Amino acid sequence: MKIETLFAKKIWVLDGALGTQLLKQGHTGCLELLNVASPEKVSAIHEEYLQAGADIITTNTICADALCLEQYGLQEQSYELARAGAELARRVADKYSTTESPRFVAGAVGPTTRNLTLANDTTAEALAKVYADVVRGLIDGGVDIILVESVMDAANAKVAIEECRKINSDIPIILSAVLSRIAGRVASGATIQKFLEDLPLDDIAAVGFNCTNGVKPLAEAVKSLSTLCAKPIVAYPSAGQPIVAANHFAKEMEQMCRAGQLNIIGGCCGTTPEYIRLVAKVAQRWRPRKIEKK
Repeated sequence: MKIETLFAKKIWVLDGALGTQLLKQGHTGCLELLNVASPEKVSAIHEEYLQAGADIITTNTICADALCLEQYGLQEQSYELARAGAELARRVADKYSTTESPRFVAGAVGPTTRNLTLANDTTAEALAKVYADVVRGLIDGGVDIILVESVMDAANAKVAIEECRKINSDIPIILSAVLSRIAGRVASGATIQKFLEDLPLDDIAAVGFNCTNGVKPLAEAVKSLSTLCAKPIVAYPSAGQPIVAANHFAKEMEQMCRAGQLNIIGGCCGTTPEYIRLVAKVAQRWRPRKIEKK
């Protein structure tokens, strides 16, 4: 799959939140455990997003790393849960995929519970093992893309990407960061420009932002990113606090599409299939961000 070619064709639609959808159903504790304990519940949400118009579904694995699983005593099951999550999404995506409308699976790799820039109880070597188990499970489970998401620290992201490249030198990697409440900065406090400088951009197919408090702060960051970086851009904000209605969310997302700033759009925490249905309609109306070849 030449993902760069795909980005030039249209704005691709990512799915919405998995975690908050599962929580609404009454599930608690380790949601990644549902990949093996109640796979039909996870698969049903994947199907809802694909029916709503998503081109790319994300695996239920953002907290499948050993550090996140430790609180549940499940740290030894990281590979198993990541692979199960990937296999679930793969089966559903293949069910809906056609030649005219291919569907892809992005393997979600979360930020773990450690921030290398600030933590004094871990090392890059230890974190590498944590990331490697998840990435290996996702790739063995059949994902098309690795999505390193909710990134708070470029140091963590760099380790995750390095481990991914050791396991698979070709799979596309998308990186998405969480923003600080301070405008123009990511969660670690670094400016967007400094954050980019610290990333191995040659190994990244697309870069952008997710979650944060709704569309507006993310839109400002995307505007800055589009001037600083020649990569395709992804944006999938949360529904915000207080939650913004789906139609309002889609209208705000459309402003970035109209400006020609995005290649992939979707939703994060609090968004539902209805949000993605409206976002998919927005994506159809606009051309993707144009990527200038070097």
